[in-house]
Amino acid sequence: MSPSAGDLLVEHIAPRLRAVVPKVVRPVGAEDSEELVQDAIYTAARMLDSVERKGRTVTAGNIAYYAILHIKSGRRGNSCGRTDALAPTTQLDGCSSVLSMEEEVGWDPEMNEPITLGELLASEHEDPAMMAARDIDWDLFLATHDYRYGVIVAGLLEGKNFGESVIGCGEGFSRVYQLKAQLAEDLLAFMGTQAIADSMRIPAWRACIMADRERVACRHDRRRQ
Repeated sequence: MSPSAGDLLVEHIAPRLRAVVPKVVRPVGAEDSEELVQDAIYTAARMLDSVERKGRTVTAGNIAYYAILHIKSGRRGNSCGRTDALAPTTQLDGCSSVLSMEEEVGWDPEMNEPITLGELLASEHEDPAMMAARDIDWDLFLATHDYRYGVIVAGLLEGKNFGESVIGCGEGFSRVYQLKAQLAEDLLAFMGTQAIADSMRIPAWRACIMADRERVACRHDRRRQ
């Protein structure tokens, strides 16, 4: 783009887009007016560069007009296709829709509060990522230490008594007691001092949901009083 075209874009086209786009273009999904204005300026810059390369002359009003038409039809700087479920064009065609996690999808009669989409999608089970990371740590620890550590740990997980673990290790009671003490020392050195605290820590995404639910519960209690 030549300097004269750049001046035309900055001095004449961009101000028109900033004034008109927020009034005539409807945001789609999570878009806002400022984002639409930036997309319109980007589209106008591409148009201006294209006509300049072809040796044609245009006015600021022409470029602004067609840039606004592109934005209104759902075209954006990052995508113009209809195959992307999140694309504005697809949503304008009525083929998809984007909902906020705070979207109300029902009503909880016990709490007398709305149920949000985020609450329905959130799992109450342990975070799979944390479970996988913990399994990797344990597998590496047991693979690089005395095989009898695995017998002791498996016995603890399965709820076996100490005598059954002793039989599995093929050692006497005193020796297995020593192995348990050594296991604790080696595990602390391998996992670190924060291992227990990390295993009990609530994932950030679940903590946010719990905080929201507790806030709703407190609000409901105040209404009862």
